[in-house]
Amino acid sequence: MVSGRYFNRGVKSLDNPDVGYVVRETPDKIIVFGGKGNRYDIPISEIQQVGANVLVGLPFSEIKNKYSMNRNDPLPTSRKDPWADEKKQVDLAYYEGKYPKSLFNKGVRARNEDDLGFVVKETNDEIIVFGYSNDRYDIPKSEIIAVGMNVIIGKDFPELLKYKVDRNAPLPTGEPIETVVEEAYPEDSENKKDNQKE
Repeated sequence: MVSGRYFNRGVKSLDNPDVGYVVRETPDKIIVFGGKGNRYDIPISEIQQVGANVLVGLPFSEIKNKYSMNRNDPLPTSRKDPWADEKKQVDLAYYEGKYPKSLFNKGVRARNEDDLGFVVKETNDEIIVFGYSNDRYDIPKSEIIAVGMNVIIGKDFPELLKYKVDRNAPLPTGEPIETVVEEAYPEDSENKKDNQKE
């Protein structure tokens, strides 16, 4: 059962201590964002060890050859998504109607088209954006000028640095960053609570 055990951890290979960090996990893979816009969708079966970091039991060149993905491709589904598996037909119109205002998982771009990252959480007033090299930005919604395939912020990238925060800092609501995992995997959070009661 996936319990968010990899989310937000650094990832290293057998010969590279800084492959990137886990931005999402599904029942069978971790999605890793690295520097320079790199992304790797790595099967959980390739993970050799989990501690402070996730160690993938392959050399970096093999990870690049086998698991490199286009950074802008849609992220694989997780338990927050409305479909159970890829074979099930999805009524996206129903989903979009049920969650019309959600910015979750949308890409975020600056006015000058710089790719900032993607939305991992939104509050009433802000979006929390995970970007490259462990970057995180807490951006007021008042800075958003358009929402389509991506969320467009009405400032160029250098101006957005004022919204950069420590990636592990509490959310603007005061909740710990781990709340993002709990929302992505709500059934696992309930299981944890039940186990604590017993």
